[in-house]
Amino acid sequence: MVVILVNAAALGAMTFPHTTEVADFLHWVDHVCLGFFTFEVLAGLLSFGRRPLRFFRDGWNIFDFVIVFASFMPGLRENVTILRMLRLARIVRIFRSLPSLRIILVAAGKALPKSAGVFALTGVVMYLWAMVGWIAFSSSDPAHFGTVGKALLNLFQLVAFDDMGNVMRNSMEHNMWTLPYYLVFILFGAFVLVNLLLGVVLASMEEAQRLDDIDEQISADTAIILDRIDKLQVTVDKLQAEQERGRGFTPFR
Repeated sequence: MVVILVNAAALGAMTFPHTTEVADFLHWVDHVCLGFFTFEVLAGLLSFGRRPLRFFRDGWNIFDFVIVFASFMPGLRENVTILRMLRLARIVRIFRSLPSLRIILVAAGKALPKSAGVFALTGVVMYLWAMVGWIAFSSSDPAHFGTVGKALLNLFQLVAFDDMGNVMRNSMEHNMWTLPYYLVFILFGAFVLVNLLLGVVLASMEEAQRLDDIDEQISADTAIILDRIDKLQVTVDKLQAEQERGRGFTPFR
């Protein structure tokens, strides 16, 4: 994690104007960090012994491998934009170093598909309520309700709580009935729908935490099983070698 932070600081320092000596030093730091990451991936591959392909069973290992070794591929490292993106992607590896960030990332990935229904419901409600606003207030307040697009923009500001007071006051100067119109939408759209979305996110966080705990237990059990398999394989190899030596032995020779 320290190396990732140092690499991130070096990449940020590269964006400032500096002398040639400083630029050379920053590039040297970047190369050292890349060398460390390369050694880390190679050590991970070698740690599986005769089964190096097991390294790629973990999605994070695949991500590390692609990010690191893409920097050495000809054609990619010569492209300045792609090379900068690859350097930037190395910083994302900090999610692996911090379990709490990894859980949040997994939870976000699980929450997005589940949030599709909430987003669809929010879009339908906003569109219907914008049509109601256009029908009721387009003649008295064309600046805010002249089209469905303008009405949707007002409702989106209310959902995001962006300058909500000024939006309501400006509309009330043209028509006082916009107050109950906005209040009903705020109570349902800005509170009920947002809380539904928060509920989906919290449920995904709990699921991600539970899966992380299960993965840690499975990883510990798998490590024990693999260690026993390796010891059993060594014993079988020894027995096979002794059996082959016994076949070649003849007491009368």
